[in-house]
Amino acid sequence: MCFHALGIIDQNREYLQMHLLASADLPTRQALSDIQIESARVSRTVHNAMLLYRLENGEPCELQPFDVSELLEKAERMAPDIEKSLEIQLMTEREGVGRCVVMGAPDEAEQLLLHLISNALCACDPGGRVWVSLKQRKTGAVLRVEDDGCGLMEEDPIENNRRFLSGAKLGLRICRLICRRAGWKLTLTARPGGGTRAQVAFPLASGEAIPPELVLHSGEGEAIRAARFASRAAQEILLLRRY
Repeated sequence: MCFHALGIIDQNREYLQMHLLASADLPTRQALSDIQIESARVSRTVHNAMLLYRLENGEPCELQPFDVSELLEKAERMAPDIEKSLEIQLMTEREGVGRCVVMGAPDEAEQLLLHLISNALCACDPGGRVWVSLKQRKTGAVLRVEDDGCGLMEEDPIENNRRFLSGAKLGLRICRLICRRAGWKLTLTARPGGGTRAQVAFPLASGEAIPPELVLHSGEGEAIRAARFASRAAQEILLLRRY
């Protein structure tokens, strides 16, 4: 119901923007922009509240093998829009990693990536940099999201949590619950040279868990996930442009 109402608001906003774009004065254009941003903010807050409820009260997630290196591909897709809109560089590094199969829920891994990147971008001023890297070790894979932004405030752990703002301050809790459900390890530390490093350790999937016929890039399903990820990423960038 809530998402339907937000959809109606956005449809009417788009209609007004289309018909008023050339003739509207500055206050009108600003009002339409405010409606777009606040609608996206409410949508994100509701979505994250529903996700948090599902993580806290739902059944354990069904783990499946997936290629964690696909997360870097999604980060790479975001980079041009981030640099254009926020003037912050988003760089990726694979360190020789090709296919890297871990156990988990692909959709929740994408949520985790979005929260970590959004958090890193929030910490940076224009001209800042964010790095997303993936390393493969003998026992697992390590995904890092690092920034050269404001860093952690060691004397005030509450402020550290605020650094993970996501709608109704749900971001850090969502990240922790996603990792706990899947058996991943999330750590948050100061980055050498300034900024912050968020690191997620993924145990590798055992050979027995990966059927020989497994197709990790599943046509239609992967296309749907990619479209949803792109939509959420665009929403995050929109909100960061304003705040």
